[in-house]
Amino acid sequence: MKILNRYILREHIPPFLFSVFIITFVLILETIPKIVEMVVDKDIPAPVVLELIFLNLAWMIALSVPMAVLVATLLAFGRLTSDTEIVAIKSSGVNLLRVLIPLLIAAGILTAAMVEFNDKVLPDLNHKARVLTGDIRSMRPTLTFRPGVFITDVSGYIILIDDIDHTTSEVEGVRISDVKNPNKPRIIVAKSGLMKFIDNGQTVRFTLRDGEIHMLDSKEPDNYRRIGFTEQVINVGGVGSELQRSSSNFRTDREMDIAEMREVVLRAKNAIEPFRQRIEKSVANKMQFLFSDTLDYPVDTSLTDARVLSFLKTDMKAILGRIERDTEQIEQQNRNINKYMSEIHKKYAIPAASFAFVLIGAPLAILSRRGGMGVAVSISLFIFTLYWAFLIGGEDLSDRGLISPFWAMWSANFLVGAIGLYLLIKVLTEKPLLSFFRR
Repeated sequence: MKILNRYILREHIPPFLFSVFIITFVLILETIPKIVEMVVDKDIPAPVVLELIFLNLAWMIALSVPMAVLVATLLAFGRLTSDTEIVAIKSSGVNLLRVLIPLLIAAGILTAAMVEFNDKVLPDLNHKARVLTGDIRSMRPTLTFRPGVFITDVSGYIILIDDIDHTTSEVEGVRISDVKNPNKPRIIVAKSGLMKFIDNGQTVRFTLRDGEIHMLDSKEPDNYRRIGFTEQVINVGGVGSELQRSSSNFRTDREMDIAEMREVVLRAKNAIEPFRQRIEKSVANKMQFLFSDTLDYPVDTSLTDARVLSFLKTDMKAILGRIERDTEQIEQQNRNINKYMSEIHKKYAIPAASFAFVLIGAPLAILSRRGGMGVAVSISLFIFTLYWAFLIGGEDLSDRGLISPFWAMWSANFLVGAIGLYLLIKVLTEKPLLSFFRR
C-alpha cells in the first residue's frame, strides 16, 4: 500500500508544480498592463519593476497554490482513468477512498503551510507592495523641456522657453515664474542663456543673460519691483524623477497578521459597549420619567400643558438624535468587526480549499473518463468561477452585515466539498449521478 501511496503522490507533484507556475504566470499577466503604465509614465528602472513584481507574487502564490491542487488532481486522475489504472486499482480490491488518503494528508500539510504563509509572510509583502506602489505613483514624470510648451510639472515654477538647442544647451526667450509664494510671485525674463542639469539631474541651472526680474506683491501692488541684469543664475530644484522611498506605519486589513486583526476586533467590540450602555441608560431614564406616578418636569409650573408638551417633544428629539448617533457608531464598529473577521477567516478558508478541491477533482476526473489538459482546464475554470463567486459575494454580504464572516468565507468550501462528496459517493457505489431523481 505504501508503494501505491507514493505512486499516487508522484503522479500529482509534476502537474501541481506546473499548475502553480502557469496560474501564477496568468496572474502576473493581469498586472502587467498596470506596471507597463507606470513604466511609461514614471520611467521607473528595471530593478524597481522586478521588485514590484516580486512583492505582488505573495498574493498570487496565496491564490495559485490551492487552485493548482484542483488542476493537479484533475490531470493526475484523468491520466490514471484514461490509462485504465483506476480500473486496475479497483480490480485489485483497493477502495478508491483509500487512494485519496495520501492526497488528503498532503492537502492538510499544504493547508498548514499556506496558513502560516498567509499569516506571517503575505501581510508584510502586501504592505511593502502598497507603499512601493504609492511611492511610484507619487513620482513626477520624467521632465522634458520642449520649446514653446509651458512646463508646469516642477512644483512652484512655471517655465516657458521659446527655443532650445539640445546640442549646446543654449536657450532663447526664457520666462520663469516662481510661484512658491502665491502672494509674492517672481517672474524672470531673459533673452538667452544656458541650461544645465546638476545634482544628478535633480536641479536645472539656468545661466540667463540680458533679462529682468519682476517682483510682485498681490496684497500691496505698490511694492512692485523690477530689476535688470546682464547675467543671472537661477537654480530650479525638484526636476528629477528619481524614486523617493517612504515608510508607513499604517496597515490595511490585508497587511495585518491574524493577531493584529484580532486586536482590532477586540478594540471594536470594547468600543461598542459604552455606546450601548449610553443608549440603554437614556431609554431607561426617559421611560422611568414618562411612566412615573407624577409627571415632574423641571420647568416653570405656571406654564400651560401645551408649553410643557412642547418642552417634552424637544427633549425627546434631542434624546432620539443622540441614540441615532450612538447607533451609527455601533453599526460602524460592527462593520469593522465583520471586515476584519472576514479577513481572518479568509486566511484559513482559502488554504483549506485544497481539501474541497481534492474531493471534487478526483471523482470529476474519473467521471469524465478521459485525461488531458483541455478537460482539466475547462472543469477547473468552472469550479474556480463558482468558488470565487461565492467567496466575493459572501465577503460583500458580510461587509453589509447580512451574514456572518464565518459563512461568508467558508460557504464556498462547504459547497464545493459537498458536491465533491456527492460525486465521490456516486463513483464509489458506481451509481448514476441522477439516480436520486429516479423512481
